Amino acid sequence: MAKFSIPLSERLPEKVLGFNGSMVLTIFILILICFLSRLMFRSVWIQKKVDRLEKTLLINIPGYSMIKSITADTLGAKSEELMKPVAIRDGDTWNIGLLVEESEKLCMVFIPDAPKYDAGEMRVVEANNVQKLDIPTKNFIKAIKTFGKGIVQHLD
Repeated sequence: MAKFSIPLSERLPEKVLGFNGSMVLTIFILILICFLSRLMFRSVWIQKKVDRLEKTLLINIPGYSMIKSITADTLGAKSEELMKPVAIRDGDTWNIGLLVEESEKLCMVFIPDAPKYDAGEMRVVEANNVQKLDIPTKNFIKAIKTFGKGIVQHLD
């Protein structure tokens, strides 16, 4: 950016607020690029391209969906694709996991192997055996790493 801004900064005073004119211009151009990028990524056309990229390429990266879900939950994004922490009734016991997908009658859940949260098993269970937990995904992942510590208080 500095190489690009030096010819432009020759038209500016040598010092602007005590800083090198080319440095001030470089910072201004970077801020402008960030602002325009933000506007661009809000467009429907770009969103469709990013979604297609995720569904064709990024989904093949191990753990991508899990990391995306944790990051989105941490940033407070509201999305239907987020994996939500759940407790699954299995007879007289409960398992904890992440809700991947649900319908009226059935749910697809991922049950992680503690203390690793990115390995485990997938199960299809009846929806009436699934209880959503009121806990952020990042806190749920921390609980998995500590073998479930702190989860019991979120069960009914």
